[in-house]
Amino acid sequence: MFTVSPSIYSADLLNLKTVLEKARDFEHIHLDIDDGNFVKGISFGTTLVEQIADNTDVMLDAHLEVLNPMEYIDPLVNAGVELICAHIEVLDYPNIFLSKVHSYGKKAGLALNLKTPVDFIEPYADQIDHLLFVSVETDYEGLPFRRGVLKKIRQARKLFGKDLPIWVDGGINDDNLRDVIEAGASGVVIGRAVFKAEDFKKAYDHFIETGRKYEKEFNR
Repeated sequence: MFTVSPSIYSADLLNLKTVLEKARDFEHIHLDIDDGNFVKGISFGTTLVEQIADNTDVMLDAHLEVLNPMEYIDPLVNAGVELICAHIEVLDYPNIFLSKVHSYGKKAGLALNLKTPVDFIEPYADQIDHLLFVSVETDYEGLPFRRGVLKKIRQARKLFGKDLPIWVDGGINDDNLRDVIEAGASGVVIGRAVFKAEDFKKAYDHFIETGRKYEKEFNR
């Protein structure tokens, strides 16, 4: 079923406990963990992840935009994160990353930047629980959705079949939501379009309902 995972990094971090209370009915909360090296920005570290986990029962998924993903697995697992996704661009041995996450009974995913071919993922088809396509240039916020990602979604869906969760992250809004679902996406990460809305719970519900309507339209 179509999923929306709102990125908490776009929320009001100074009032995070209130945000989490209002988001208690969300199905997912997305954690963008940026180290200032793989990408220019620095978001937050594992200490804040622990605090988030202590104040919500919503499933947490982490997107590691970092140079050394292996260093984050233990603290994220200990904090209660259920799905951990790292960029294949920085993994010399993706199998080791995926296997370690699985050794804790958690779900493991791989992320791809815009320039990275889908073929890079194919050798790990039997290990990944989740595939994340970044649909903007990672180093900058507020850039528009890049439609070239639609071809990559179609390629991945053909390669991996109908059951693998494929999410799209970056610049998602009402103008492109239908397109990514038609291409084969089963979920999206949305930051500002949810948490910067006047009523972010209403915005979340809107994207869930609209996405599932499109999903039904395409018989998925």
